[in-house]
Amino acid sequence: MMKINHGSPQHWALRTLGVALIALIIVWVPTQMSTSRIGQFSDAFVLIIAAMSLNLVLGFTGQISIGHSAFFGIGGYTAAILIKDHGWSPGYTFYAAAALAFVVGCLIALPALRIKGIYLALVTLAVAVLFPTLVKWKKLAWLTDGAKGIDSVRYDELPVWPILGELKGRDGRAVFAYWLAFVLLVVTYLVCRGLVKSRFGRSLVAIRDNETAAAVMGVNLTVTKVLVFGVSAALCALAGVLSTLRTGVITPEGQYVTLLGSIVFLLIMVVGGAGTLWGPIVGGLVYVWLDNTTRGFGSESDGVIGFLFGWSDQSPATLILGLALVIIMFVAPYGLVGLIKRLWVKVVVVVPKPAGTSLPTTGQ
Repeated sequence: MMKINHGSPQHWALRTLGVALIALIIVWVPTQMSTSRIGQFSDAFVLIIAAMSLNLVLGFTGQISIGHSAFFGIGGYTAAILIKDHGWSPGYTFYAAAALAFVVGCLIALPALRIKGIYLALVTLAVAVLFPTLVKWKKLAWLTDGAKGIDSVRYDELPVWPILGELKGRDGRAVFAYWLAFVLLVVTYLVCRGLVKSRFGRSLVAIRDNETAAAVMGVNLTVTKVLVFGVSAALCALAGVLSTLRTGVITPEGQYVTLLGSIVFLLIMVVGGAGTLWGPIVGGLVYVWLDNTTRGFGSESDGVIGFLFGWSDQSPATLILGLALVIIMFVAPYGLVGLIKRLWVKVVVVVPKPAGTSLPTTGQ
């Protein structure tokens, strides 16, 4: 085991190496991988953003929410309606969707002022179930196109970036969507990090640990809970906008608009590590990799897969994905980030600076 002092040249060299490796992978994906692989990473970025937004409410504040699929849908439908029906530029729809979702999130947060735990989960569950029904309502069909949803949502012009090189047409769109998703992911991460590391973030953790003690310490429970729900909803709506722009379609039965979306966001957060900034990132990448890997196992699979899962009417892909996620949560109950940290400290230990060493010294 190697010990490194925090802030030492070795520590900075290690961090720089990690950042350089991540940057290399980020650039390598759109320049060397196929269009389908690029699309998978874009999907992962969308899910990571949604899981990050949920992590603010559940992971850091301890408020159980199963309604984030509704915020995802609000973002997607807002973008689709404004682009297709009103000719808005796609860039402006991010602001509109975030603002609308923020207001809705603050309104939904009001029950959280009086209830918590399983009761709050049931309220947000009702929101997740109600949203697809609402957009399919016949009286709103003039706006949402009812059960068929809104399709052909496309940005007309592909921005020309030097990094796109000679990529044009379909490939160019895939690469642009990748970079757009990555930039939005970085922005979301910085927003979450800024909130968590601030006084507001300490208030969130205090509420999660003990609401009564937080109130005694001067935390305004009402304002804090409402604001974190609003910000979380706005960030999740950005993921919905991004998904709609990438696929060009949004329907009430879409994969992440229904209750299934909320469950996926929750799974990603838990698998990666709830209450950690890197948890949703690791969880999102692992989930998308497992999802795309297991899709190769069809109902007619032979060999070991057919022997183990041939008894079920369900596709082996679904069963294998679920089993893999259960195994991960069993092996890493605190998430993959927690597991990585436990393994990492067996190799390298970063010794923190003694208290007061950063303060300037004064002469006698």
